[in-house]
Amino acid sequence: MSSSDVHPAESLTRASDALAAALADPNRVPDTALRALIANALRLYAVKAEAGMRAPLPADGGGVTITDAMLAVTDVLHALNVQLFELSMWQAMTGNCIAPHQRVDVPQA
Repeated sequence: MSSSDVHPAESLTRASDALAAALADPNRVPDTALRALIANALRLYAVKAEAGMRAPLPADGGGVTITDAMLAVTDVLHALNVQLFELSMWQAMTGNCIAPHQRVDVPQA
């Protein structure tokens, strides 16, 4: 079976499993490979979000901590030279923010 015969979902599952295993020894994953993976994951997320997907993580956060999220979001915004205020303004102008019925931290009626 060639690499083109592998379904993207299978490849993503394998990559996710490999990254989870690498948490024990983060130096096993080259920084450049991780950066490329993050950039591609963000682009894929944006395409899927624009198509209607708005729940990227499991309801429990998939094991991502607040610190994990804050570090990643801060670094992404910094890399793109975007200030938090600009993010807030973009959300207000586009209406592109998580609606109350989509939030996992708000009890549903």
